[in-house]
Amino acid sequence: MIQTQQLRYFLYARKSSESEDRQMASIDDQLKEVNKIAVELDLQVVGVFSESKSAKEPGRKAFNEMLSEIEQGKADGILCWKLNRLARNPVDGGKISWMLQQHRIKHIQCYGRDYKPSDNVLMMQVEFGMANQFIKDLSTDIRRGVASKAERGWYPSSTLPIGYIHHKENRQKVHKTEIIPDKKKFHLVEKLWSLMLTGNYSIADIKRIGDELGFLGKNKHEYSKSSYHSLFSNEFYCGYFYWKDGNGIKKRYKGKHQVVVTEKEFDQIQSHIGNRKRQTRPKKYDFPYRGMISCGECGCSITAERKYQVRCTTCRFKFSCLNRGDCPKCGTEKDDMNNPTIIDITYYRCTKRKQKCSQKFISKKELEQQFLKAFEKIKIPKDFYLYMCEGLQRLDTQAKKKNKELITPLKKHITTLENRRKNLALMRADNEITNEEFVTFKEQCDVKIRNLQKQIRAISHLETNWLSIARDYAFIAENASDIFKKSDNLTKKSLLLKIGSNQQLIDKKLYFITTKPLLAILDCYSLFESQKERFEPKNHLDKQSDLMGLNTQNSVWWTQLNKVRTSLIHTINQ
Repeated sequence: MIQTQQLRYFLYARKSSESEDRQMASIDDQLKEVNKIAVELDLQVVGVFSESKSAKEPGRKAFNEMLSEIEQGKADGILCWKLNRLARNPVDGGKISWMLQQHRIKHIQCYGRDYKPSDNVLMMQVEFGMANQFIKDLSTDIRRGVASKAERGWYPSSTLPIGYIHHKENRQKVHKTEIIPDKKKFHLVEKLWSLMLTGNYSIADIKRIGDELGFLGKNKHEYSKSSYHSLFSNEFYCGYFYWKDGNGIKKRYKGKHQVVVTEKEFDQIQSHIGNRKRQTRPKKYDFPYRGMISCGECGCSITAERKYQVRCTTCRFKFSCLNRGDCPKCGTEKDDMNNPTIIDITYYRCTKRKQKCSQKFISKKELEQQFLKAFEKIKIPKDFYLYMCEGLQRLDTQAKKKNKELITPLKKHITTLENRRKNLALMRADNEITNEEFVTFKEQCDVKIRNLQKQIRAISHLETNWLSIARDYAFIAENASDIFKKSDNLTKKSLLLKIGSNQQLIDKKLYFITTKPLLAILDCYSLFESQKERFEPKNHLDKQSDLMGLNTQNSVWWTQLNKVRTSLIHTINQ
């Protein structure tokens, strides 16, 4: 039994302003009740800690200070109204449980219940778990409810943009109209927007007019210039707002509140005040060749940029329409232009970050023509592709057979050494050899086993999936141009990296070092072309017995195929 009269207690009270504790007694009421408990049980209170903060996340200042002082030996126990006052999250709950198990906290006294180090910790964990799950369920319900309100078209925020208020009669209920215009400010907001739409006023001018009209915020203070800028940049006034859905993803919602301006008018004002036209979806440009090519003159990276321009049909002015949808000269909307001339070109150029560089840009179309020319240099015909794949298949079969022949005796030797090691242990157990002899002989066996295992790994290392990769490279050599023309940007980039490394662009010409597997394949093709007659089967029977003329007399051919295999294994293991 805990000798409570000998223990010193910290009194802890907590009240949260958040929803999960709205029904909980105030801090003063908690302190009043726990002081009664202290008097009834004759407990010695040596300190009081209280705070107004939610316990759903770690980081409460008073709570952490209390535990720190308990660690320092300034108190032995905690006195609180309920256990959920101490923790509603697993981190703080775990701290309390651990300190209680380690006797750093010797006693926790709550209303009608107490906890001691000798108690089953499971019950405390259940109570902490219930408090934590309550918070999680409540948070999910609140988030779902707020997201539901946004989906109905009503901005869920407690603070609304200037000129709007929540319908006071709609509290605690779901009504047809939840956000209404503020009778004191809405007409002034409409007037300021109409003045801005004329295009004759700056934000500073509008602020001055608003001050003169008595357009004031809280405590009768004038709105700042940044507040006016926020007002004219807020899509809420044209009927839209952003809010997170039930999964926490930010979405754009169409509101049901009364709007001040149309979307077109809102965009017009954004151009006037210097904001970019609002972007309903992010713009992403896919430049597949950026970053993989360097400049042959200065060594800087080759970057890309897109020029997307429109020639206005009204004033003939040419302008970029990547970030705007109207002519900056006459204001004509792009959608209102009758069959305008559109220029959409992607250029690749040197970044010129290190030094002055004389290299000019090259269009994407010209660069891709350079790639197609490079593909022609590595192209192999269909008959050679099939011929070589057959040879590689036979080479792989022979290599696996040879590797197996090499590995089998090594494994047998390892088995012999392991048996010898077991016999040494038996001899030592029977005192047939001394401990020093046992250690020496065992170490010799271990060294030999490790060396044999190393040899097996080295041989097995060669049995990679080189054959399928070799076929891929051969297929690329045969079909690179067709693959490039029909593929998406990601596949194109992958293809180019397999074909060549150290790619450089100089004077609009592409240079690169062909990868070793492709070089080996091209060497095979050169040999095939130069000694084609030697590879042809003389008759039908020869073809049946030795497919495609792959006989043992073609030693040079097998040497070249081995080079392909070696280069592939080296590439895979890099």
